[in-house]
Amino acid sequence: MSEQDWHRVAGPDELQPGAVRMAKAGPCLIALIRTEDGYSALDNACPHMGGPLGQGMIEDGRLVCPWHGRAYDPQTGACDGYAEGATVFETEQRDDGVYVAVPAGTA
Repeated sequence: MSEQDWHRVAGPDELQPGAVRMAKAGPCLIALIRTEDGYSALDNACPHMGGPLGQGMIEDGRLVCPWHGRAYDPQTGACDGYAEGATVFETEQRDDGVYVAVPAGTA
């Protein structure tokens, strides 16, 4: 397994279930998502045309890109009907907040 750097991206209860926002995890811009199942993080750039997933919304449990409406599974990044999904980052909820892992040395 490759080395990862962990970054705190939100306070313990900063996002309510159903919320989405952009955040920085080190040098990476991510879409931080909270569903009833917990937190997840996807690359902020939609693989379709680079739309800002962190400005999207949760509909039927999926993160919907604000540009063209493609819907991604917040846990897996999968997009129904399309081979290319969004990049997923590992997340952890700790006592002092939410952390996201990015590959070590990411510039």
